[in-house]
Amino acid sequence: MENLAKRQMGGLFVQVLDSAPAVAMAQAAGFDFLFFDGEHGDIDWPRLSSAMLYAHALGLPSLVRVGELSRSLVSHTLDLGAAGVMVPMVESANQARQLVQWAKYPPLGCRSYSGGAHTGYGKSGSHAANMARANAQTLAIAQVETVEGVCQAQAIAAVGGVDALVVGPCDLAISMGRSDEVGCAEELALIEQVHRACVDCGKAFGIIGSAGLVEHFMPDVNLMVSAIDAHLLRSAFTGAVQDYERLKSAAAKAQ
Repeated sequence: MENLAKRQMGGLFVQVLDSAPAVAMAQAAGFDFLFFDGEHGDIDWPRLSSAMLYAHALGLPSLVRVGELSRSLVSHTLDLGAAGVMVPMVESANQARQLVQWAKYPPLGCRSYSGGAHTGYGKSGSHAANMARANAQTLAIAQVETVEGVCQAQAIAAVGGVDALVVGPCDLAISMGRSDEVGCAEELALIEQVHRACVDCGKAFGIIGSAGLVEHFMPDVNLMVSAIDAHLLRSAFTGAVQDYERLKSAAAKAQ
């Protein structure tokens, strides 16, 4: 996922559908990447590892949102083969620098080295080449989803090694004290501050939100994440029930 700041990619946010068939269907549908939710989603390490390995085999990069800023979560997630890791609720340049330290190998950071899924379980050796490749290709993503995070967006985006800032509109609205007004004019102005910080610092910009909200900031959204598997399932299930109700209603009128 190199040169992300110059690309536009649409992903599937994965909270429940992490099986091999679901991964295959996502790839066949044409998604550019999968975004596994390790903060709020129903997912554990073995299932995550297997899903990412299969996605990688299909040429589908996997990003992961971890539950918090910690060395074990950030580095281990990348060791499992993630193409990038996102930390929620980033509110300072110091937090962003810590993310980079754990997500990048020397000389950019201090990520501990080990072979594994991220090296294709290949033979030992080639450490320098593997580390250079990982530093160039794996993403360290800061999620900005509080008013304080927005205030610090320019400083966060300026941190070397941070590849992208992604806005979480729901928590941002809650942080504003306007939990049921996602997408209001005041929130759009805050999101624009994050967007401008990314542009100024040459970093990728992303949104996890509705298609309408993503559209508002086009063409500068690099990581578009409006497709959420749980929402898609709920909509499909609702549509199926509505079809049954329509059939039953038609049958009743015909009697």
